[in-house]
Amino acid sequence: MQWNRPSAFQRSYELRSGEKVVATLKFMKTFGSLAEGKAGNRTWTLKRRGFLSPAVGVREDGGEEEVASYQPNVFGGRGLVQLGTGERLALRSTSIWGTEWALTTETETPLIRFHNKGVIKHGADVDVEAMAKDREDLAMLLVLVWYVLVLHQEDTAVSAATG
Repeated sequence: MQWNRPSAFQRSYELRSGEKVVATLKFMKTFGSLAEGKAGNRTWTLKRRGFLSPAVGVREDGGEEEVASYQPNVFGGRGLVQLGTGERLALRSTSIWGTEWALTTETETPLIRFHNKGVIKHGADVDVEAMAKDREDLAMLLVLVWYVLVLHQEDTAVSAATG
């Protein structure tokens, strides 16, 4: 599968398996972190909150409770996904340049791998490991991790431009 940005002028992405769009992520404003993710008949809202170590919350469309959250590590390059079920997953960069990321169990068993590509039309090749393919929350995890990686890429670009 691949996450692609169809237009460099819009903050929206499509996850494709071949020619089929299996999920989307669309930011609601040109600047800002509120986004909507969709896969099949499910919709989630995603929002970054906080300042120094901004976390991400995910809610089912119309829901009040978070179904997942992401808390980055203060030193970057890794973070923790906390699911509403209590399960905890780790997200970490697996390459020195931050181009490859893996979502793993707490025991570091890989579930999903993301291989980033491009800058202006940022995208990624996505590999779902066999043990993750039957997860009920797979679509939400694909959207959540991509959202985190898009924000990470945008933050890195801003830091490089102002640093």
